[in-house]
Amino acid sequence: MLATLRSIAESVSRQASLDSALSCFVTMVKDAMQTQCCSIYFADYSQDNFVLMATEGLNPDAVGKFRIGFTEGLVGLVAQREEPINIAFAKSHPRFKLSPEVNEEGYNAFLSVPVVHQKKVLGVIVVQQKIARVFSQDEESFLITLSAQLASQLAHAEIKEVLRLDESSHQTSVLKGVSSAPGIAIGQAFVVLPKLDFKSIELKHDDNTTEQRRLFTQAVSATRKEFNTLSLTLSDSIPQEALAVFDVYQQLLDAKSLGQNVEAELKEGWSAQSALKIVIERLIAQFNAMQDPYIKERAVDVKDIGLRVLHHLINTERAVKDYPQDTILIANTLTPAMLAEVPKGHLAGVVSVNGAANSHASILTRAMGIPAIWGIEDLPLLQFNAKAMILDAYAGRLYISPSQMLKDEYTRLQYQETILNDKFVAEQDFEAITLDGEHISLLLNAGLDLNTDNNNDKICDGVGLYRTEAWFMQKGQFPSQSEQEKWYREVLASYHPEPVVMRTLDIGGDKVLDYFDISEENPFLGWRGIRITLDHPELFSAQLKAMLKANVGLGNLKIMLPMISGTEEVDEALGLLEQAYFELSEKYPETVIERPEIGIMLEVPSSVFLLPEWSNKVDFCSVGSNDLTQYMLAVDRSNARVAELFNPYHPGVLRVLHKVAKECLALELPFSLCGELGGDPEGALLLIAMGYRRLSMNYSSLNKMKWVIRRLKVSDMEKLLAECLAQSNAKQVLRLTRNFMLEHQLGDLFYTPNKQTSD
Repeated sequence: MLATLRSIAESVSRQASLDSALSCFVTMVKDAMQTQCCSIYFADYSQDNFVLMATEGLNPDAVGKFRIGFTEGLVGLVAQREEPINIAFAKSHPRFKLSPEVNEEGYNAFLSVPVVHQKKVLGVIVVQQKIARVFSQDEESFLITLSAQLASQLAHAEIKEVLRLDESSHQTSVLKGVSSAPGIAIGQAFVVLPKLDFKSIELKHDDNTTEQRRLFTQAVSATRKEFNTLSLTLSDSIPQEALAVFDVYQQLLDAKSLGQNVEAELKEGWSAQSALKIVIERLIAQFNAMQDPYIKERAVDVKDIGLRVLHHLINTERAVKDYPQDTILIANTLTPAMLAEVPKGHLAGVVSVNGAANSHASILTRAMGIPAIWGIEDLPLLQFNAKAMILDAYAGRLYISPSQMLKDEYTRLQYQETILNDKFVAEQDFEAITLDGEHISLLLNAGLDLNTDNNNDKICDGVGLYRTEAWFMQKGQFPSQSEQEKWYREVLASYHPEPVVMRTLDIGGDKVLDYFDISEENPFLGWRGIRITLDHPELFSAQLKAMLKANVGLGNLKIMLPMISGTEEVDEALGLLEQAYFELSEKYPETVIERPEIGIMLEVPSSVFLLPEWSNKVDFCSVGSNDLTQYMLAVDRSNARVAELFNPYHPGVLRVLHKVAKECLALELPFSLCGELGGDPEGALLLIAMGYRRLSMNYSSLNKMKWVIRRLKVSDMEKLLAECLAQSNAKQVLRLTRNFMLEHQLGDLFYTPNKQTSD
């Protein structure tokens, strides 16, 4: 059964169009289950009905024409229940609806399962048989498994088809993702090539066979040179017989092997990339079907060779990166290096296929003020390149090939954004004081942008979180103590005399160093933050010494420890800090080395329940609301599949934040918050009502937050908080905060697109 499932999935994924994929699907399922009819219906949400998309056994003339309502017939019932229906006499079921146009009168046995992708019913699969019988449990399980396996592939095929049809008809298509960094971008797509895989290559025809043959030949030649170089490089370090593998690779590249097969596909009109994809996937399938384990392993070699040729083929076609003036960067997984490569002033927006709106990469885009959308899964990346786009990062929508009317509407919205931002800037030199006289310290989350161009604006009360790991991530190796000292000194001096809270190296999770490999199945619950630095005291001590030395004569350094879960970690870290202090004092007796304040991040739930202990051990604490929310709700914030579950307005999260504020006030332990929640007006209102008077946020949020705070009273916020804490879910909380903002004439902060820009 497993081999059959794999065979069907692979065959469907190789099809060039949605129609051919579905035809292939119903034919193979019908044959595999040895039944007399298999059909698939797709949900058309614009008309609230299902359309027959492919069939093997019903009237072929009804394909694309026959429709049945969402609440009609057995097909509608399967979708409504989102569970299988397996009956011997379909006609006897009260929901059965006879449809003469599809010619299904002769069938009795009926088995149907829904196709569901990300909680959305995409369609319904139906198998039928003339003999009256209940399908076996194995048959039902087979169809359920097949539906689950193919849901994402069918969604992917559907997106590809929409894009293909829209391109030919010059219509606008819309894809939905998760809004990350707010804003609007109008520009041209530039796709950053993902880690190559044949799944990312879309099958395309190309009439210029001669040019495609030249590209393929050139790529093969480059691959041969690559193998020769590898063989020479390894010749001194491995036995001669082991080098024979490169001879095998060279033989597979010969015209009689790979070349001949690709040539045949080129003659069929396929592009070089498509021809290579077809041949390699066919060869892999053939090798995987073999029983001999040794021969079966050759599939790995074939895939490796194919990907190397593909790499050279794509690099040949796109040798020079020519970023458009208004680049909308599209990547499989966004990295800081990708953002850094875009020329200054060219980056208009970002779309990341993987990841979620609260991953660290997403936080980076917010810090830069770049509109971003996360989690649009199953995108055929290469099909997007160079297309005109509108990125609506308020609503989480991506418009491909937008009409002029749509461009005009979004240009108007961008202008409104500019006017509102001018209002914020006009008050940036004022204090953040509420209408009833409460001063709120607005601090900066810094370190993601390695330049300090914005530091001299003096619109913040210091730095509440300086991410030292960002600098480590830009280096090719661990920086020396002297390098770190120089950098920290520059940062401390640029904000002096305001305080700068420097977080010690916080890597792991979704923050990785290219030169320090950490491979874990569950990185967010693994080796990260303080756990890594305590396991490598040489790295930790070097960083602490660099910070202490950089602070000489300035005195505005504070040090914060990340990912603290227990008192032992703090005791050990304080011991290493004390050691670093004494070693520096001995080495530089003429220099006054100050002992800075030491704090911890409250992001692991256990740390929230140790506040009495922290009040006796550290000088301050700061809530890392992003990770705290992630751990409290058991949601991987970099996983697009569960992104919608990550919500800091969850009543459980709000009650914990309230608990922290109340206990810290009672213990007289200084506290702040440095997560994304503090930079969101609605979140900040609740935090201020709880007692938070120090909020740290991205640079792009500072002016807006100051503008909002100056128009409200804490007493009103406290009434709002009391109502919100009594709610049972995040939706209810957000409804209350939204109404509060509207009542206080702050509705301009909310994005409200016109009907023509909505779904």
